[in-house]
Order: sequence, then C-alpha cells, then structure tokens
Amino acid sequence: MTDTPDFIKKKQFEINKSKTIKERFEIWEGMINFGRRLAIVRIKKRLGNDISEMELRYELIKEYYGSELGPERLAELRHQLINQFYAT
Repeated sequence: MTDTPDFIKKKQFEINKSKTIKERFEIWEGMINFGRRLAIVRIKKRLGNDISEMELRYELIKEYYGSELGPERLAELRHQLINQFYAT
C-alpha cells in the first residue's frame, strides 16, 4: 500500500517489533484464521451450506493455489479428494 504515511509505517513497525515472538505468531495465526473463515463463508455463499467437507477442502485449495497448480493438477486433486471421501 502506498497511502500510509511514513511516520505511521514507522510506528506500526515499532509496535510490532516490541511484541514477543509468541505474540507475533498469535497475531499472524489470528489473521490467517480470519482469512480462512472469510474464504469458507465466500465458498459456502457460492455453493451452498450443504457442501461436503472434501468439496470445501478442494475449493479452498483451488482458491489459494489454483493459478499455481493449473487445471490438470486441480482436476487430479478433486478426483483424489472425492475418492477419499467415498472410501471412508
């Protein structure tokens, strides 16, 4: 972002640096979990709340890594996840 003034960036850095490693990881974990929950809500809004756990896993992988994996690998993963779901 380029809209944050330099003195604010410096203050943010000082605040983050003053935290312990444990506190930094807790903040990071909270941000990651929040992002994941938002992604799940977005997926369920698009596909419905009755989506299976395996389908949800596939959709999360697709959302996070789809462009890096490509359509062929995504198709393989979907097949593997669906087979795993029905094998149990």
